[in-house]
Amino acid sequence: MTLTVAVRLNGPLAERLGARRSMTLPDGATADDLVQALRDEAQVALPTVAVGVAGRVVGGATSLSDGDEIAVLVPYAGG
Repeated sequence: MTLTVAVRLNGPLAERLGARRSMTLPDGATADDLVQALRDEAQVALPTVAVGVAGRVVGGATSLSDGDEIAVLVPYAGG
């Protein structure tokens, strides 16, 4: 079985993969699993990211549910 989540990206991930996407993951996937799948697909090394699910920042071990809306926030600075 699988679950499908809506993902919003910023920073280098958005540049490589687009700002919004739908992702299908195995049942039981966690926030860390999602981040690793994105890093693998983007083929880019990133610093630690924050993951928000339904507007709340969550830890990497948080289980995802079908239909979750997720924001992956990559820290970056600019001028």
